[in-house]
Amino acid sequence: MKYSDDTISAISTPAGIGGISVIRISGKKAQEVVQSIFKSKTNISETESHKAIFGRIYDNGKLVDEVIVTSYHAPHSYTGEDVVEISCHGNPYITNHILELLLNKTRLAERGEFTQRAFLNNKLDLTQAEAVGDMLNAKTRISHLSALEQYEGSLHNKIVEYLDELTNYRSLLELEIDFLEQGLENTNKQELIVNLRKLLNNLKKLAKTGKEGRILREGLKVSLVGAPNVGKSSIFNSFLETGRAIVTPHPGTTRDYIEEVISLEGYMIRLFDTAGLRRTNDQIEKIGIQQSYDIIKKSHKILFIIDGNENEEEFQRLSKLVDSERIIPVLNKSDLLTETQLSKFLKKGYINCSAVEKDGLEDLKKTLLKDIKVSEEELHSGILTNIRQITAVNRCIDSITKAITSLNQKLGLEFTAFDLKEASSALEEIIGKITSEDILHQIFDNFCIGK
Repeated sequence: MKYSDDTISAISTPAGIGGISVIRISGKKAQEVVQSIFKSKTNISETESHKAIFGRIYDNGKLVDEVIVTSYHAPHSYTGEDVVEISCHGNPYITNHILELLLNKTRLAERGEFTQRAFLNNKLDLTQAEAVGDMLNAKTRISHLSALEQYEGSLHNKIVEYLDELTNYRSLLELEIDFLEQGLENTNKQELIVNLRKLLNNLKKLAKTGKEGRILREGLKVSLVGAPNVGKSSIFNSFLETGRAIVTPHPGTTRDYIEEVISLEGYMIRLFDTAGLRRTNDQIEKIGIQQSYDIIKKSHKILFIIDGNENEEEFQRLSKLVDSERIIPVLNKSDLLTETQLSKFLKKGYINCSAVEKDGLEDLKKTLLKDIKVSEEELHSGILTNIRQITAVNRCIDSITKAITSLNQKLGLEFTAFDLKEASSALEEIIGKITSEDILHQIFDNFCIGK
């Protein structure tokens, strides 16, 4: 989607009946277009920016609705252009009627086009634009806080700091390259290596935040795995505190996976109740089991659930699919075992719980959250939250590593300067200083039309 300076409009509130609906218009003709259907004591163009006025919308002289119109004058608006927002009664018929009137003189906005215009008009950098989408989709307190901190510029500020540092080193190298024939040597190579190593360490720390950042944004994927009838669905329901999964004493009840999203201490957890991992001749159940395998491979944590029988064959099968560090062994139906039996499983690392008695579930929840907790200070300092950002930082790390190698091997300053330029380019992609149209399309296509 290329930037265009035509005037766009769209409904910015969800579909359905509500107290109000908001229609947003952005572009050079925003005020003119709205004024053509809006009647009030004050002309929109004469109204101060960010001031709301009361009036009526008419269609060929017929009253459509009484509305509140708020005008935001360029460049002091969300998009950086003239923006007008119409707040009407939240009736889909009224909202669509007003939009139809506007579309006689405007174009319907594409997905995320308002935010893309904000980015292209330097109102937001690309990390902040991504944060807008994350805020719209945040389902828990922590995911909302993560998006809010990024929108406020936490990651942007960190990237700009690293870019400024790289620019300083590049300037020193370029200056020395320009005066190389005169034998001038202004760069302390050892000091530069030390500084680049410090920067490299900081970037590696930033790269490590990507794992937690993606989990905050997308949720911790947790699969419940085990032989049929060990109580996977019971534990699943205990997490949800509902009867979402069907629980019966018959093996193989869950033929397909069930997914639900819950919040644990503000963190989003995506729970998958999978079909039992067993061999079966039932063709429908085979499909469910194959789906289970695919989900398990992509899960961050796997609860391997038993009910007293260790099921070593099942565990070995699971261990071939995922790393052992992702597996959390769980003993369900602990209320049916003796203290001696429970002690034996505890020594082997099992978390003892009973879905019926609700025992041990809190320990299970704490274990799930142990590796993903992020402090508010860490969020404030800036973390990576998606593959695009993580990939770019890793490319920057590779380029700086090459730059250090070229200095150590005395390959020539031209090699070092080139590598540092590549490192800068990688970081510039993160904030959108340089980026491709394909990347922009991919980012903004996930937005709703009114944003």
